[in-house]
Amino acid sequence: MIIMMADICIENYDLKIIDFNELFTDTIQYRIIDALYEFNLLNNSLTNTNVKKFFFHQIIFEICERVLEKKGKSIIYFNNTQLEDCELMKYFKENEILLALTSILRKIEKLLPVKFYISKYSIEYLNHLIEKNDGKAQTTINSMINKVNSLDIGKFTFSNIKKFTKRYDLTFLNRDYFNRLSTKLLLIR
Repeated sequence: MIIMMADICIENYDLKIIDFNELFTDTIQYRIIDALYEFNLLNNSLTNTNVKKFFFHQIIFEICERVLEKKGKSIIYFNNTQLEDCELMKYFKENEILLALTSILRKIEKLLPVKFYISKYSIEYLNHLIEKNDGKAQTTINSMINKVNSLDIGKFTFSNIKKFTKRYDLTFLNRDYFNRLSTKLLLIR
């Protein structure tokens, strides 16, 4: 097992577990704050359509970039019970952010050929269980492997993504970008 930042590499299964919480707190949240500040939206609710656009844009972009840079199979791991060092909590309540992120990630999982594992445990705790060779860790890893292996790229159509990108003005998520992501996932099957 190799740890890269907070991501976990399970070599036996060629699986990369990407820590969404770290990706969010280290990169995504700052880009969201900057965009919301620029468009004077920091005082709006997380349910505001314009606020959601910036959340979707940054989250989808960073997740796709992270998946594209990793070799092998990847799954995005999200601890939906806490966010450490989150500057967004200056503007929104933590439980509102966590609920919004959970909702956004579930929506993205339906649209894009990317799998998520949502857990009440931190990735550090999962890593601790892996190091102890704990049964709960193996059960979690098996669940992740099953989820990644059940990915049916054929059910993801560009027409669904096109409608979604139009609704949220996600211009970067064009056919070429989607094809890069799909091709990478087809190659590792």
